[in-house]
Amino acid sequence: MRFSCFFRVSKIPICYRMAIVSIIKEALRTSNQEYCNYFYSEKRQKTKPFVFSVYLKNFKIMGDEIHLDGMNVTFSSPDYEFLMHLYNGLQQKKTFFYKEYEFRKENVRLLKEKQFRSSTVVFRTLSPILVEDEHGAPVSPDQVDYPKHLNYLANLILFEYRGKGLQSPLSVRPLRYKKIVVKESNHQFAEEKGDNCYLYFTAYHGQFIVQGHPEDLQLLYQLGLSKRRNQGFGQLEVEEVRG
Repeated sequence: MRFSCFFRVSKIPICYRMAIVSIIKEALRTSNQEYCNYFYSEKRQKTKPFVFSVYLKNFKIMGDEIHLDGMNVTFSSPDYEFLMHLYNGLQQKKTFFYKEYEFRKENVRLLKEKQFRSSTVVFRTLSPILVEDEHGAPVSPDQVDYPKHLNYLANLILFEYRGKGLQSPLSVRPLRYKKIVVKESNHQFAEEKGDNCYLYFTAYHGQFIVQGHPEDLQLLYQLGLSKRRNQGFGQLEVEEVRG
């Protein structure tokens, strides 16, 4: 299941993904406080079963802020309960705040989710894919060990969601890709380093031919495929189904 939400906002911080994380928490809290507490409980060690991407309308970067005419956020998850609480919470509130920034919700729209049973799919990234090795160094799609690291991520994502990993290894072939460097921060990092220090992530937008078990591919389409999926990395769109 997936849906999009458009927010009217004139400026956002350069680390805007954390603003979306804050909006998600506030929407869940509005819909059901008990569910929100469970979902973000420290005892719940699993990664969250969702991914999102952000489209910035007519944006211009000005220092540590982005000036724009609004933004559209697309959410995806196979977890119906989570998405319904998120959807209901977004519907119930008109305005969200993150630091000194105000986000006015204008509309929430359900999107048609693609269903497929093929073992070969061409995916396009809606938000960039972040892959790192065991030392935290970025891995690019042209590196020999990129498929190995992507398979590790896919296996972990599926195992944490359904209790079992990949049913068969993924074959990954990049068709085209572009490197982007993302500036981010979070509460813990800001407390340690200050508000003007940033984390930098090297990620990749592009198109990839992915072969694997159809059920695995369907779930990865819904869950995303990347590190930091819950922070706006790794959302996929189906460009073409082959076979």
